[in-house]
Amino acid sequence: MSGTPPPLPKLPGFTVSLPQSLGDKPFKKAQTLTYLNGYQREAPNPIVHELPETIKQATAAIPAGTTSLDSPARGTGSPSKLPQWVENDRKVLRFYGYFKESVVESNIENYRIRKVILYYYLEDDSMHIAEPRQDNSGIPQGVFVKRHKLTKDSGGFYSPSDFAVGDQVTIYGRTFFLVDADSFTREFYNVNLGVDLSSPLPYPDDPVDAYRTNFGLTKGKAGATASAAGTLTQRMDDFKSYMEARLGKPSHLLEGDRLRKFLENNRKVLRFWCVWDDRQSMYGDRRPYVLHYFLEDDTVEILEVHDNNSGRDPFPVFLKRGALPKVSVRTGTTITGKLRKDQCYAPEDFRLGMYISVLNRDFLLHDCDRFTKQWYVDNLGYGEDELRQVEVKEAMTSLPKPALPPYNGYGTLEDSLQNCMSLVPKPPKRDMHKLMNKDKIILRFTVRMVETDTHKHSPIDLARRFVMSYFMMDDTVQIFEPPIRNSGIAGGKFLERQKVYKPQSEDIYTYMDLYVGSQIEVHNRSFELMEADEYTYTYMENNKHIFIMADHEILLKSLRAQVAGREDAVRTAFIEMDKNGSGVLSGEELEAALGSAGLKFTRHQAISLKRRMDKDKSGTVSIEEFLGALGIAK
Repeated sequence: MSGTPPPLPKLPGFTVSLPQSLGDKPFKKAQTLTYLNGYQREAPNPIVHELPETIKQATAAIPAGTTSLDSPARGTGSPSKLPQWVENDRKVLRFYGYFKESVVESNIENYRIRKVILYYYLEDDSMHIAEPRQDNSGIPQGVFVKRHKLTKDSGGFYSPSDFAVGDQVTIYGRTFFLVDADSFTREFYNVNLGVDLSSPLPYPDDPVDAYRTNFGLTKGKAGATASAAGTLTQRMDDFKSYMEARLGKPSHLLEGDRLRKFLENNRKVLRFWCVWDDRQSMYGDRRPYVLHYFLEDDTVEILEVHDNNSGRDPFPVFLKRGALPKVSVRTGTTITGKLRKDQCYAPEDFRLGMYISVLNRDFLLHDCDRFTKQWYVDNLGYGEDELRQVEVKEAMTSLPKPALPPYNGYGTLEDSLQNCMSLVPKPPKRDMHKLMNKDKIILRFTVRMVETDTHKHSPIDLARRFVMSYFMMDDTVQIFEPPIRNSGIAGGKFLERQKVYKPQSEDIYTYMDLYVGSQIEVHNRSFELMEADEYTYTYMENNKHIFIMADHEILLKSLRAQVAGREDAVRTAFIEMDKNGSGVLSGEELEAALGSAGLKFTRHQAISLKRRMDKDKSGTVSIEEFLGALGIAK
């Protein structure tokens, strides 16, 4: 026997017939994620190859100017190298139409018009039909025909050449009338098929709309004329209600068509912002609320506005939805009668700036949303003055600060204040910015004791010299006395590091109070700052925007203003101070010359100016250069 298997029988489903040009071509999806030498590698996407020769020959045989609707690109001229599902991806033709549906057992209509949208997908020649949803229509709407390839009655599938504005299309025994198409569809037909679609056609009248107009079931707007549709019928309805009441019809059935009112005003809500001021009562407050008026059934609900950290329980509803009575209602009773319509609030009872009674509580309406304003303009004819927002914000009153008790001298002032601010004292907060950026920045000055009117010192105390250190990181001061041999005074730490308060004040000494020549009082002892170290001078001059006394430019401006009109006297004072005729002055001589000329300055300013003008670091200042800086040199 031969090793070849027997052939399959020639039955449907047992044989596969492929074109000769496609029989030897693989159609599997290529692998793109692979490994090369142990590394991950992503191969590029496969390139679409040339069309088979049979398709090329069939396409080339198409005469110029004609269109092959079955070709992959659906276009004229040279064929595209992309398949149809790639060339026409996300390209959809959209037609608007309708169909007539017969209605039986109804005295209002014998057919109705149902509007649909027909979608044709060019990528696979499939279609689906959708019916736009209408609120409260009572008809299941949405997808009318699911997406698939639809067949014609004559056989074959639908193609774009089978659709046009004004044509009729029969699908599954139902006839659809096409009345319009979107802009993309019109452009596609013009460019690819050479066909200009007709202009849009109107939809036919629906019998139920004519019935509602004739019998007054349509709603007329405010300001409508007497000839408007429904006006005469509305007067007939009022006469009809009167005659029915004369004949004994129950009053609750004479309120009108509730269903019609619900369908016309469903999801239409008037929203007002209001406030309730209850500060006259104990523990009362002024609270904001939101009032909703539902037009579909004339009910009202009031919601609370919750503020962050208000301390109130977040109750969602202040007043449950229901009719809001205008008259006073007895509370505490179990039997309540039904209120008449004229006893409850209606839309015309709400005006901005007026008070409404909510169960004996006066609410002020001060604003409403955009829809509410437009509704009042369209239906009640309100103007801008009646819909202007009312300002209800009150000026914020600052709370009085409690008086703090005087400092008792124990501990620091910050620690004592914590006992007045909370029941459980907490450590005072520290300035982390200064701790991080000004750590190890210490300003050192040489100080000495000075006498005051209330405190006198011995000559020994007046001759003592101290080193005061100011710590920029926490504004603390420390005083140290260098020990001097055979002085009879034990040196060492004179003042522990701490914040020093100004006399009769709760303010502490800061870097603004420290400069050469100033005096500070530390525990009833006055100290004069005599000089500073090189680091302190340099740091203050580099930060002269906060250390004003180290800014030599400010001193020069002040001296120029004082010298004006006294140029000769100032020159004479400086020349007389130069006793040896060298033309230069030392720092002490410069201060003496400025003092003898009657100019106002501080020692620190004079030192900073001398350091600035002593460019050769010789310790002296040229008189001619100094007078030139003042603008009085000859």
